[in-house]
Amino acid sequence: MSDNLVYEKKILIRSEQVDMSRRLRISELFRIMEEASIAHTEELGCTRHKTLDRGLLWVIARQSAEISELPYYDDEIVIRSWQGNMLQMFFPRIYEIYKEGRCIIRGYAFWTLIDEESRDLVMPEDYDISIPSRPDSEEFYLQAVVIPKGAEPVMSRDLRVRFSQVDINGHMNNTRYFDIIDDVTKEDPAKAAQETVPKSILANYVSELTLGENFTLNEYSSGNDRIFEGTDSKNKFRIKFSY
Repeated sequence: MSDNLVYEKKILIRSEQVDMSRRLRISELFRIMEEASIAHTEELGCTRHKTLDRGLLWVIARQSAEISELPYYDDEIVIRSWQGNMLQMFFPRIYEIYKEGRCIIRGYAFWTLIDEESRDLVMPEDYDISIPSRPDSEEFYLQAVVIPKGAEPVMSRDLRVRFSQVDINGHMNNTRYFDIIDDVTKEDPAKAAQETVPKSILANYVSELTLGENFTLNEYSSGNDRIFEGTDSKNKFRIKFSY
């Protein structure tokens, strides 16, 4: 770690993190980035005693990744991450993943805090919570994922939130959305083996999915984009893969 405002860690890609093509699963990619956020936040002094133990939960509102290459099984990568400048109640987070000295993935996320009981957003300053940003951090904005007019419906599947998909926050972990998409869209082994790596991914997490909740996963196609939407009576999440 070059300084305490930039988190850095070497990671060896393990067999349980990859798919049948031996490439890192998308869910694991975002899990690696999120774990770097948590570790760095704690290094900077914002431990569970200031959040979880006081009934505050870290959640992600939006996140993205720009991918030039996905690492494979047994590759060694280096992840670097730092806090950007605060945007009201959002904690921007920037990520870089390197392989053999090359930056192969850049990621971004908007983290925020919610009250464990009410599930409402909270203002960090009300709880004396702050995280120092890296000087001269780039400014960025993560757009909303929309389904374009004329987008072609591809698939619709009714699903239910399972116990193994629920995390410490009491809702389906956002990384599991990517596993669900993989499970539903890659049931054919021949098609799964031919799946290409997306150039970019943009995810919006709108509201929670909890244990036993039923929802519908819809897929749309528009140009070089595949858009996935989780919904029941209202939108739960939207994720766009661009190729």
